[in-house]
Amino acid sequence: MSSIVAGPPEVEIDYPEGPRVPEGDLQTRRRVELLVALRQWHAGRSGAEGAWVCSDLNIYYREGDPRVVVAPDIAVAFGVDVAAVENQPSYRVWAAGAAPCFALEIASAETVRTDLEVKPAKYAELGVDEYWRFDPTGGELLDPPLQGDLRRSGRWTPIRVAPDGDGLRGRSEALGLDLCWRPPRLRLWDIAAGAWLLDHDDQIARAETAEARAGAEAAARQTAEAELAELRARLGDSP
Repeated sequence: MSSIVAGPPEVEIDYPEGPRVPEGDLQTRRRVELLVALRQWHAGRSGAEGAWVCSDLNIYYREGDPRVVVAPDIAVAFGVDVAAVENQPSYRVWAAGAAPCFALEIASAETVRTDLEVKPAKYAELGVDEYWRFDPTGGELLDPPLQGDLRRSGRWTPIRVAPDGDGLRGRSEALGLDLCWRPPRLRLWDIAAGAWLLDHDDQIARAETAEARAGAEAAARQTAEAELAELRARLGDSP
């Protein structure tokens, strides 16, 4: 995408789509699960207009300077001009109308150092309210595997993440969700609804259950109709 910077002479600035950071299958699965769950959740909420969820997308936050960029694994923004960002190869804050309030990085051996040492300053400058990190290996890269920070007065303050069963749970005030590590997945709990957000696997399982139920109901109707027909036939044969 390009943007025209006002002032003589006009200078065309490119805001590139990439580059992408290579990631393994483990990181990809967890990222897609979260993306699907959050997008489906926002799509089904009343009054969620202007909410935007993106994944692995370059976010530019200083107009005229494409070097000022960060690409979260997951980011959520509210108050967005959706028409300005939908189907675009990058997210430009000045066009979108809002910076993300929530960012999450899924650690890999190649990215974990950047997640810990570089990204906090970038997200603070971007204006992110909460910055979360998740280790899909369960502790080989981060200890604990789920970590979150809240930005207050320009500084990051740790969010309480507590043991919860065989996993961990922390609360995102920005989203109104609990982030719950349920090895090996990171699940999202809707505090207001008291229910899990459905990810891709959940939706497939629900569809399969509904299909099986519909098949069983159809088979039961066919059996009942056959029994009724047989009963009518017997009554018709009676003297």
